[in-house]
Amino acid sequence: MSTDKTPPDNGALPLTDNPDAPGSTNDYAIIKVRHKKSGAMAWRVSLYRDGVLKVHKEFTFIRHGGEREARCAAERFRNEQMLRFPPPLSCMVRQKLRVTNTSGLAGVSRQTNGKNTYWIAQTTTRQGKKLSRSFNVATFGEAQAKHKAIEARKEQLATIEHRAFRHRGGEKLHAELLRTVATSANDE
Repeated sequence: MSTDKTPPDNGALPLTDNPDAPGSTNDYAIIKVRHKKSGAMAWRVSLYRDGVLKVHKEFTFIRHGGEREARCAAERFRNEQMLRFPPPLSCMVRQKLRVTNTSGLAGVSRQTNGKNTYWIAQTTTRQGKKLSRSFNVATFGEAQAKHKAIEARKEQLATIEHRAFRHRGGEKLHAELLRTVATSANDE
């Protein structure tokens, strides 16, 4: 396993049109590659977490006894690694400060519109719904308005329970894997 940002350049060419747009949950984090020099075919598993390549491994057709067997081995490996390295919860990702942040707190800002100044807590739900609460500095005072906005933001984030996947296929697969693990644990 490697922790580099990009997969090693071993001359392998991806044979899928768009590896970032998996067609099904079984395609998530797996692409078929052919090496330039040798022509060897393989299935490549690549998992990124926080923008860093966390898992990278290839399953050659020759070593695994054929394309189908290599694919099965790649899927088993990918599934194990997805459970071992789940992506962070979306509410955790949403707490990262952006470079444009001036308040020091993600999702909390101080805004003035004409004569009124507010501390505002904002969050967008997965469905695109905007959650927003504002606290007038004239009503609460600077410190109390900011404190109330911070508490409101915490309440908003508490409603967000899903993990931060870049693709729906990964999210569906992770849910399936968790159900499988829970079912097998109940059977024991």
